[in-house]
Amino acid sequence: MNRNPDPLPPPPSALAGCGLVPVEPADVGLPPYYGAIGLYRYDKPVSAVIEVARTLADLENRLGARPTTVFTDIADRPGSHVLGNPYPRPLLLAALGTTEGEHLPELAARLSGEPYRVRAEQADGPPRQELDGLDGLPVLQHRPGDGGRYVTAGIGVTTRPDGSAVNLGFYCVQVVSAHRARIFMDPRTDAHRNLREWQATGRPMPISVFLGADPSYAVVAATRLPATGDDYQIASRLLRTDIQVGGVPPVPADATHVITGLVGHERETEGPFGEFKGYYVEERQGNVLDITGVAARPGAPFPSIVAGAESGLTLMSFQNEYLMYAHLRAQGHAVTDVRYSTKARGEFVALIETEKPGLELVREAMRFDVRSKLVVCGPDLSDVAQALATYGFVTHHEPYYRKGRIEGERVGLALVIPPVGRPVEY
Repeated sequence: MNRNPDPLPPPPSALAGCGLVPVEPADVGLPPYYGAIGLYRYDKPVSAVIEVARTLADLENRLGARPTTVFTDIADRPGSHVLGNPYPRPLLLAALGTTEGEHLPELAARLSGEPYRVRAEQADGPPRQELDGLDGLPVLQHRPGDGGRYVTAGIGVTTRPDGSAVNLGFYCVQVVSAHRARIFMDPRTDAHRNLREWQATGRPMPISVFLGADPSYAVVAATRLPATGDDYQIASRLLRTDIQVGGVPPVPADATHVITGLVGHERETEGPFGEFKGYYVEERQGNVLDITGVAARPGAPFPSIVAGAESGLTLMSFQNEYLMYAHLRAQGHAVTDVRYSTKARGEFVALIETEKPGLELVREAMRFDVRSKLVVCGPDLSDVAQALATYGFVTHHEPYYRKGRIEGERVGLALVIPPVGRPVEY
C-alpha cells in the first residue's frame, strides 16, 4: 500500500519573508530526534490568543505542509516559547527508532514482548522549576470560537485509588485561572472509570498532566483501540527500555512541563472547543480541576496541538495503524499493511491490505475498532477508488453508535473478486 511521501522541507526561496529560520534541535531546547524533521524558529511577536495557531495555518497554506515551529516571542507570555506541530509522522518514527514500511511489523513484535521495568527515579538534566500556576505557561487559544485557552498536548495520568491501572490519555484542559481549570473526560475513557472509583471513596482523584516527554508516550496516550497492560508497560515495550517516572500520579522523568491537580465531583460548563473532526464541540459539562502545582524545565518550549490539524490526526492514525496490524496478525490474519487516512480524521476509515481478504477478517477488524465507519480489506489498496471500481466485494454492515445513539450504519468491504483480464500498459 503506497503511502503519501512525507513533505520535503521547503526550499530556502520559499522561506524568504515568511519569518521562519531553520534551526537545530539543541538551539531551541529540543531532543536530538527532532533532527529527523525540518525544524524552524519564528521570532516575530505573536499573541497566545489565536495568533500562534493562525500563523501556523498561514504557513501551511504558503509552504504546502505545516512546519514544526518554535515561537520565541509570545507577546502575552514574555520569556516563554511554544512548540507548534510537535508530532509529525517522521518524528514519531525517529523517536521509536524505526522507519516507514518497517514500523508495523517492528512495533507489533515489540508489543508482543515482555515489558521493561518502570522505575521511580529522576533522569539526569536540569530540574523543573515551580511556576505560579497556569499563568506561568503560554497556554494557547487556538481558534476564534474556542471557549478560552486550552492545554491540548498534555497527557493526563490517572490511577485507581490503590495506585494500579496507570492510564495515559489526552484530555483537553480549559484554563479558568492560575489555579483552576476544567477537564472533559469522556465516560467511555479509562480516566473516567478511574474517576468513578475515586468518587466512590469520597476522595478527589489526583491527576498529573505532562508535556514534552518522549513522543512515544503520546503514541500510547492517543490510543483508543483496546490494548492490555499498564500504559507505562506498553510504552516500555515500544521504547525497548526501562521507563523512569516520578511523582504522584507518576510522570516520565524527561517531561518538560507538569501540571498536577485534583478532580472531584464539581462540574462546570466547558467549551466550545474546535475538535478533531473539524467542527466545534459546543458547551458541555466538564469536571473542575483544582491545580495543585505547575512546573517547567527552563528554556523548554511548551508543546501545543491544534486539534484536527497534522499532529493530532497523525497521532490518531499512527496508533490505530500499529494496534490494528498487531491485533490482526496475532489473530492469524495475513495482513501486510494498515492505513488510517488523516483525511478521514485519522480513525474513521481503515484500509487493510492483505492477499487473503474475507468477511472473517472484516468482522474481526470491526470488533477490534468500533469507531471506524468504513473498513476495506483487499490485496491492493494503493488507489482505493481504482480498487473499488475493479474488484468485486462482499459486505458486512452493522449499526454505528456515537455516544450511545445509533447514527446510521458502519460498513466493511472485503474485495474478494479480482478484476478480469489484463491491465492496460499505460
